[in-house]
This record gives sequence, structure tokens and C-alpha cells, in this order.
Amino acid sequence: MDNKGQVGVIVAILVISLFVAVLVIIQTYYVPHWMKDREAEHMDAVSNQFARLKYSIDLQAMEKSSSPLINSITLGSKELPYFVSSRAFGSLQILSSSESNFSIFLEGNGRFEKQFYKSICNENVSYVISLELLEIHINNLQGGDFYNILSPYFKISAKIIGQNMLNISLKVLNLMNGKVLFNKSIETGFPSEIKWINLMDPIYNFSTKILPYIDTPFNLSTNCSNNGTFILKGYKYGEKGSVSIPPIYIGKMGEIKYSSRNAYFVNQNYIYEGGAVILKQRTGNSIIYPPLMGFKNGSTPYINITAINIKGIAGKTGAAGYGTYSIRTNYSSYYHNETMGNISLIINSKYIQAWKKYIIARLNNTGIQYTYSEGSNYIKFNFKKVRIRIDVVTVYAQIGPGWVT
Repeated sequence: MDNKGQVGVIVAILVISLFVAVLVIIQTYYVPHWMKDREAEHMDAVSNQFARLKYSIDLQAMEKSSSPLINSITLGSKELPYFVSSRAFGSLQILSSSESNFSIFLEGNGRFEKQFYKSICNENVSYVISLELLEIHINNLQGGDFYNILSPYFKISAKIIGQNMLNISLKVLNLMNGKVLFNKSIETGFPSEIKWINLMDPIYNFSTKILPYIDTPFNLSTNCSNNGTFILKGYKYGEKGSVSIPPIYIGKMGEIKYSSRNAYFVNQNYIYEGGAVILKQRTGNSIIYPPLMGFKNGSTPYINITAINIKGIAGKTGAAGYGTYSIRTNYSSYYHNETMGNISLIINSKYIQAWKKYIIARLNNTGIQYTYSEGSNYIKFNFKKVRIRIDVVTVYAQIGPGWVT
């Protein structure tokens, strides 16, 4: 009986030892792997949350809508039940322009965009970017009068035909493909009458089949008789001079930053900067969701930049821990300018390698010629005879409950 008792004790010890050994193996080998996978899944979730945040802010910037939008960011992941494991934490911050040190500038020698509104006859207009208004104003209808406007892309001619009863014959020619888009008599009147012809009316096909396809900037000339003028309104490039945009008061821009404090998986930072989402980790940084930048090559290469300036609400610019926190954003203001010439694009950022890789890849893909120089926190791209449009959209943001003001 004593032997049987000893065997029972030994079996119990062996079972307990086996159980302890299994627990030790699970704790030292499997738990770290499980937690690493859990933290990696959490990092993927944060990446997706920043993608949704970027989409919301992009939407507000494009629509210029002041209606607040709400997104959420999860700061950490939970520990495993029943086992010894560490919880992952995180922090979320809205960094001011002085803290982020991020900026996008244009400088060089070029022409600024400016609005024009002119009544002209037998004159030229150079470096036209866009037309909002194109009319013929006839202040004294007379037979034999004519009104012609010509560019490399179109020719519009109006002739006054007749004596007692006068007809206005209008012809719209697309010089890009040689097609006549309109050729009819559009008005009938008596001598000395006043007539207005809105050439932007879709019935004449100029605003729908020519204007959207013109390679800007372009030059145009007018030739007409003495009893009327062309009325033009739009945007053009002005005189050449020094370029420095945007204004210094909106030079630096704020950003949104998430930082992880993982126990098992590599720590990562997600930064919403200038409209891009940047991933920073030990091995470097890269743009994972691109900024609002367009690159188009041509006789005059064109670069279109929309930069987002984030401004925080006092007292609602940070959170830390492991919960899920909301971010409210709303559109505030908009700055726009455009320039053409020998222009440099300068970007200052703590994550300059991410911006460098992205922009060089886009430039090489489109074939736009450039040179560049760089430092530890900046990169400068130099272009010859380029058009660059820059828009800076300011968006207010706050972390946590409450209304954006």
C-alpha cells in the first residue's frame, strides 16, 4: 500500500511538472508571438484609421465645407487574459506649426497669377490661365462691322450683314482639330441697336468643346471695328518678378501625430502632414497615403499642390493611453496662388526622406525635368519654365468630445 501511495505522489508531481512546463512554454514562447500579432493588427487598424482621417480632411478641403467630420483613433491594444502580458499604449497629438516645423514654399523668378477684367478691341492679352467671361458688346449695330478673337486654339468671328435689317453671323472654329463648331446667324436687329453676345453660352460650343481642352497659359488677340468691344474676365500671369509664396503668416503648418508604445511589435508613428500620411519606424520613414499633388508634363510642365494646415483647439490637442479617441475636424480657410517661371519647390520636414522619395518618383514617372539639393530637414527642387499652383487649406482639429469652433 505504501508503494502505491508513493506512485500516486510521483504521478501527481509529474502531472504538475508537465502542466507547469506547458505553462512556461506558452508564457515564454507563444504569448510573445500572440501579443506581437495582436499589436501588429492594432498598427494595421491605426493605419486604416489614418486613411479614413485623411479622406475626411481631403473631402473638407475640396468642398470647403465647415460641417465637422468625426474620425477615431485607437491608442493601444489589450493584454491577453489569464496570462502575463503587457498592454500596448499610444499617444495622439495635434502639433502646432512651431512643433512640426513643416512647410512648403515656392521661390524663384516668375510671374504671379492675377485676375483681369478688360474691354478690348485690336489688343492682345498674354499668359491667359482661364476665362470666366467672354462677350461681344456691340454698342452701335452697323452693317459691315466685324469682331474677331484669335488664339492658337480657337478663332471666333462675328460679322454684321445687311443694311436696313441686320444679321449677326457667328463662326466658332476649333483650331486644335480644324472643326467648325458653330456657324449661324444668331441675332437680327436694326442699325444703331445695342447687342450683347455671351460667347460662353453652351449653345456656341466654345465653353464646352474648346475651353476645357486648351493648354494654358495661352495668348489671344482681338481685331474688330469701332462700334463694339470684347469683354473678357479671367486669370492671367502678370509681369515677371521675384516669387515667394505662400505668405509667411501661413508658412509653417501643423500636423497630427500618433506614437505607439508597443511591448512586443516594433514601435511606429503615423503622421498626417501636409495632406500625406507618413509611417515612421526604426528603419526609416515613407509616405503610405499620398498628398494632394498633381504632376503633368508638357510644353510648360504643371504641378498642382494642395497642402493641409492643421490647427489645434486649445486644451484639446492630446490624448494618451489605450482607449479610442475621436478627432473632429472642420474647414477654416483657404489660400491660393499660382506662378510660372524658373521656380523652386522647398519642403521642410522632420520626415524629409519620405517626401523626397515620393516626389522624385512622381517627377521621374511624368518626365518633368528637375535638379535638387537637400539637407537634414529640407529638400529643394529646381524647375525651369514650370507652372506651379499651390493651395493651402487650414483645417481645425480637436481630440476628444466637444464641438470644433
